Amino acid sequence: FGIDVSGVSLEDALLLPIFTRMLTQTGAGEFDMVSLSRQIGIHTGGLGGTLAMNVVSENENSVAVGSGDHMVTKLFMKGKATADKSEELFNLMKLTLTESNLDSQSKVIEMLKMSRSGLESSIQGSGHTYANMRLKSRYDASSYIEEKMSGISSLESVKSLLEAVENDWPTVLKRLENIRSTILDSSTCRDGMLLSLTGDTDVLEQIQPSVDSFLKDMPGNDSNNGGEKLMDFYKEVHPWVVQAREEMEQKNVLKDEGFIVQTQVSYVGKGGRVYEEGEEVSGSSSVVSKFLRTGYLWDYVRVIGGAYGGFCTFSPKTGYFSFLSYRDPNLSKTLDVYDGAADHLLQVADELEQRPELLETAIIGAMGEMDSSLSPDQKGWISLNRWINNESAESRQRFRDEVIGTTPEDFRVFAKRLKALKEPSVAVISSKSAFEAAAKDGKEMNLSEVV
Repeated sequence: FGIDVSGVSLEDALLLPIFTRMLTQTGAGEFDMVSLSRQIGIHTGGLGGTLAMNVVSENENSVAVGSGDHMVTKLFMKGKATADKSEELFNLMKLTLTESNLDSQSKVIEMLKMSRSGLESSIQGSGHTYANMRLKSRYDASSYIEEKMSGISSLESVKSLLEAVENDWPTVLKRLENIRSTILDSSTCRDGMLLSLTGDTDVLEQIQPSVDSFLKDMPGNDSNNGGEKLMDFYKEVHPWVVQAREEMEQKNVLKDEGFIVQTQVSYVGKGGRVYEEGEEVSGSSSVVSKFLRTGYLWDYVRVIGGAYGGFCTFSPKTGYFSFLSYRDPNLSKTLDVYDGAADHLLQVADELEQRPELLETAIIGAMGEMDSSLSPDQKGWISLNRWINNESAESRQRFRDEVIGTTPEDFRVFAKRLKALKEPSVAVISSKSAFEAAAKDGKEMNLSEVV
């Protein structure tokens, strides 16, 4: 069950991750946190909240790179239950959304301290993930917002919030209560609600009365009783994006950055746009990027360079491409490897002309990643996200057909785009000594200490 959160200001949106956790961890209604946990355990197979920011397309058949300005932002309550317990599941969803105990200073302090230590540990141990988020945040507003909420930037936010909770709890509590009143605003909340159910036909028929009762009891007015329509997020710029773009311009985010942590290895990232807004992306791009990841980067970053991992990512929606390394003993040399990737692909294209069986293997590998097995709840969640994202079956089939039809020429086209990477930048998480050594090789970055 999802409810729209676009009415929350971007400043308060940084509180949404902790607000979402509080819904099921601080008690609700007549239940304290222990009793609520027991109720969830007794009646369901799990219940929790998650924040979703989906970049959407106005045209469901579009395969072009979007602006990143159009988003659907929702807070989802996700749960599982048997058919005979569906009513209890829906009651718990309503209870946690509408009556969760937000006035729990000690629990919030505990949660924030856990978040702080978890982030510090993750940045040191999974630095490639945070380097990639930082890179992406420089090229579109939606990625910038995501990085503020869950990237390196979020560590400072968590620290500042923890200090505020410890020293000025009434102000923080007021902000949390304002978030709840905003998303449950009776005039708009109904238009932003959606419910997705996954189950066989018999189960869905059996639980229909519970569904009807749940939807009827949720707060808010429908269109017949004074309810208002939310903005059309598929055609209008999301409110958060407007403020995010202003911040991006003020901060001049497009720059090479290095983040100093206590570590003996590096997480080296470099990225940029290989496709610009409005350009169509072929499915062959996924074959090329998969080939690059399992071939060139594996050989030169992992095997020869000694890193635990070397890979690349590509997003057809944004046109963004990145190189990444994991637990890498090198920094400067790895950046040189990235710079040689385009020339390698041009050489590979000539080899694929002579050895079509290699191209066939690459295509099969890319298709294998698209067709992994899924559990029922995963199928339901993916189907819901495809619907929100406005992805049609026709556009997905077209992408698959282009994967199957990949040619050596597609490798050349992608290589040329990679060689002309638009506004490339670097994000590295490493030690101070590693950055000093890289600077001697001419690879200077704007440094900041994180942990």
